Amino acid sequence: MKIIFLNIWQGNYWDKLQNFIRNQSDSTNAFCFQEVSPPLFSELEKILPQHLGVYTTENKVDSLGFVYGEAIFAENNLEVLSCGRTDLFRQMKNDMGYLQVANVKVGSKTLFLSNVHGKARPGTKLDTPVRLRQSRKIINHFSRFDGPKIIGGDFNLLPQTQSIKMFAEAGYRDLIKDFGIKCTRSQLAWKNLKKGEEKQYFADYVFVSSDIKVMSFKVPDIEVSDHLPLILDLEF
Repeated sequence: MKIIFLNIWQGNYWDKLQNFIRNQSDSTNAFCFQEVSPPLFSELEKILPQHLGVYTTENKVDSLGFVYGEAIFAENNLEVLSCGRTDLFRQMKNDMGYLQVANVKVGSKTLFLSNVHGKARPGTKLDTPVRLRQSRKIINHFSRFDGPKIIGGDFNLLPQTQSIKMFAEAGYRDLIKDFGIKCTRSQLAWKNLKKGEEKQYFADYVFVSSDIKVMSFKVPDIEVSDHLPLILDLEF
């Protein structure tokens, strides 16, 4: 089973992005996208006719010039038993942070597949009390359920933060760490750096429960967004 996580940056690199998605669609069982506006979700549905898309919005007020949202596209031969959202912190007009979760039936088994867009501010991507609570809320949410779990997306956090480390402490594999991934951001993320600002090489992660058998995990350096795609292959 192949799953791709990607913050698609509101489709700013749409031509290259859609070519990447089309090329991956035949071999990918599920896509988990962040930063998806309602019009962009409609465009994704057009280029993914063999996948069922489920969509939730992060902020209903168009305060940023667009509406943030998250979308999971599951291959049509998979059954999406349920899909919902959990707010991770009190919403701000210019911030985001919530968890989209789909319970997917794969053959005779079910899988909890989650799509995260973590709190973006402050831009340092370091621990704050809100971010620590956000990670605890995600972990506590899934502690109520038995079965395999995959938690991935744009966490807006650096690897050294306790907000990231607590997933391993809760028993999840951190695939970014385990596979020695050096960067999850593309060159596009650094084109407009201000003087004195340093490059941030990480924002995105995939965590899996111990009952997930990972076959491979890759983060190819391709420019389809200011984030890189996280490609997970697992035996399920």
